[in-house]
Amino acid sequence: MLDTVEISLFAGLGVLFAIGLIVLARWSKTRPALLAAYALIAVSFLYVGLAFGAEHSGTWIGFEMTAVAFFGTLAGMSIVGSPWFVAAGFALHAGWTLYEHYLGAGRDFAPAPFVVANMGFDVVAALYVTFMTLKDKFAKEPGADQTERTLAARSQNRKGAAK
Repeated sequence: MLDTVEISLFAGLGVLFAIGLIVLARWSKTRPALLAAYALIAVSFLYVGLAFGAEHSGTWIGFEMTAVAFFGTLAGMSIVGSPWFVAAGFALHAGWTLYEHYLGAGRDFAPAPFVVANMGFDVVAALYVTFMTLKDKFAKEPGADQTERTLAARSQNRKGAAK
């Protein structure tokens, strides 16, 4: 177990990596949820790589691949559906990482500094996707009203419209 200074330091490192993801998303002008979905899949696969160093690596690799399937499904659902799936995926991954790899049996092969940094990354990525989703939702509401007015104006100018 790490002390509070080490936890703060490594969680801050994870936050810096998440800020790097945010900068990349803004620079590439891609949907934040799309880039975050790929990041969620990549972060899940990192634990598969760590499982190769476990004492019973076959069991742990299978266990971690199950987690990859779960989080990969959430990421895939966010690519074709709602961005809320990847936000939930990152939040669940942070909880999973804390429970399984920091407090649970997975701590035997997953280094604690990596786990804490991953939790910091997951939390900031979930908050960023949530913020951008809410921002897009509230930014589109006034525009939807404008679209309705434009359609109403077009229908009034048609030939044969009742006057």
